[in-house]
Amino acid sequence: MAKNRKPLGMQKGNLTVEQQENKKQEEAMITTGKEMLEKPPSWLIDAKAKNEFKRLVSEFEKMQIDVIGNLDVNNLGCYCNAFSSYISVTKELKNKDKVIEKHTERGSFLIKNPLLDVQKQYSEEMRKFAAMCGLTIDSRLKAATIAREGIDNDIKEEFGDI
Repeated sequence: MAKNRKPLGMQKGNLTVEQQENKKQEEAMITTGKEMLEKPPSWLIDAKAKNEFKRLVSEFEKMQIDVIGNLDVNNLGCYCNAFSSYISVTKELKNKDKVIEKHTERGSFLIKNPLLDVQKQYSEEMRKFAAMCGLTIDSRLKAATIAREGIDNDIKEEFGDI
């Protein structure tokens, strides 16, 4: 199985000037527009999901790193829907017992509140989409490394190797 490709700024091996130029061109070719990020998709489930979408887009803009674009809208929207659902279930669980008594014809016994499984499902969904959208600490640190190296390269080009 092939390894995941890394952006040029994250390459560890020695690359020739030609290989570096090719990678720069490839990265420029996959950069997408951002006009679909201007407003939340209409299919988001509620105001909480829409507000989370707006908040995340705003945070991405502050980072000044082109890590998300039009092709990421669906993944970002799915994250926001999962986030909203997770918050709703968590609020519902807040005042409920984590273990509940179930009555059957064979007697009573304790079971885990089914809402805990629903909460876990939304948590896992959020984690999956967060990784896809660059919302994890690891992905942000990688993006920061790329940005910092770009700044370092700009300084070297302007002032030489000081």
